[in-house]
Amino acid sequence: MYSSRRFGYSDDPWFRIGGYPVSTTAFVVGLGVISMIIWGIEGRFGPIFRELVLVSENFSLGSVVEGDVWRLVTWPIPNEPHFWTIILFAIFYMLGSQIESLLGRWRFAFFLVALTLIPAVIVTAVEAVTGITGYVAGLRMVEVGVLVAFAAQYAHARFWPGIPGWVIAVVIVGLDALQALGDRDEYSLIVLACTVAVALLGIRAFGYATNLTWIPKLSLSSSSGQSSARDRPSRSRRRSRRGDHLRAVPLRDESVSPEIDALLDQVSSQGLDSLTRKQRKQLEAHARRLRRRR
Repeated sequence: MYSSRRFGYSDDPWFRIGGYPVSTTAFVVGLGVISMIIWGIEGRFGPIFRELVLVSENFSLGSVVEGDVWRLVTWPIPNEPHFWTIILFAIFYMLGSQIESLLGRWRFAFFLVALTLIPAVIVTAVEAVTGITGYVAGLRMVEVGVLVAFAAQYAHARFWPGIPGWVIAVVIVGLDALQALGDRDEYSLIVLACTVAVALLGIRAFGYATNLTWIPKLSLSSSSGQSSARDRPSRSRRRSRRGDHLRAVPLRDESVSPEIDALLDQVSSQGLDSLTRKQRKQLEAHARRLRRRR
């Protein structure tokens, strides 16, 4: 129905299982579901997960400070089987799928790695200097980062029951911060602060969330996320594309009607959620006409 390939960023799945396309978002959620099953079989700090979580050295589980450097990237894998974990996965899938369509699969994968690695490196460095204690595990912090990035790009997207996305992000980050403060959990507080910072700097560095001018825009090389030639737009297409901050829009051509052009501009400035049902049907019909023409 829609395609981000118009702007040169491939949103094709990495592979398929049967007929189901496995995107980066779907892969991460699938890994989380498998991790809950393993957690239930072996227990909280079983022989597998005790080697994956990010912990300070006083936990007697091993730590990055003691040489277990793989923990810097494996800590989101262990997820406790719980009803709220399923809700977390559902939210991550909904928001992550939209950010992946926006960025493309390579850059979204790079974004998730940054959300995982950078906070872990910083909190480990602080631990080595100050001796703070704590641990983090599970997809929760990464989900917060995806939520913050989504809210930064689609600040006025409406969540049920009509609450703007930026309000949801502020409330959730604020509650997590208050909980960490109440528990005197400096370890988690540092990871949370770093996650929010990486999410905001990352989405700005990719060229989105242009309304947040107070966030510095870092320069990323063209090789960020090791994107392939198919994933990167040509120089001429980069100069000529309109609304490159779209999540996904129908392909347009020179013969597009003014009405459709206005709808595309609305999607460009306000996101797909701003369209009415009738307007969505108009865009879908436009996309079908283009497919038949091709």
